[in-house]
Amino acid sequence: MLSLISIIIALGIKSMGISAKDYHEFRVMVHAIPPSPYVPTLMPIALDNRLDSLVFDLSQATAVKQMFININDSVTPQFEIFQELQMIASEEELNELMNHTSPVVKIYAYRALIVNDMSMNCDYEFALLEDTTCIDFYAGNEILNTTVKDMVQMDLYSLD
Repeated sequence: MLSLISIIIALGIKSMGISAKDYHEFRVMVHAIPPSPYVPTLMPIALDNRLDSLVFDLSQATAVKQMFININDSVTPQFEIFQELQMIASEEELNELMNHTSPVVKIYAYRALIVNDMSMNCDYEFALLEDTTCIDFYAGNEILNTTVKDMVQMDLYSLD
């Protein structure tokens, strides 16, 4: 009986370790914490700044949306996040976001660089032009299934 309890405790501790590791990798993926192997603890760390929060919110999105997608003319929350990203992110930060794992973040970072008339890293831009990751695009009342490559080549003002 004692060995059964010790096995259950060991499995419980092991599963907590795996979930903590996954949580840490998720935080690194959304750039909420640096990918340092010397992080002293795997406890949750609050998002340090507004940019981290915006990137996290965009990374949770599953589609790119126009400014208006309904006939009621209210701006979509996702587009408001994009507008704030466009205002607060620097050229270097936007270029780095073009390497993000989320295709939505990549597209919005690319669009922000274009709208702000900033210099773009040519290697990152080329990588986007080769990216065939599928993504949905909400255009008015339509949902178009497209790729990152097609979204990057799309007319800039089709997001408005």
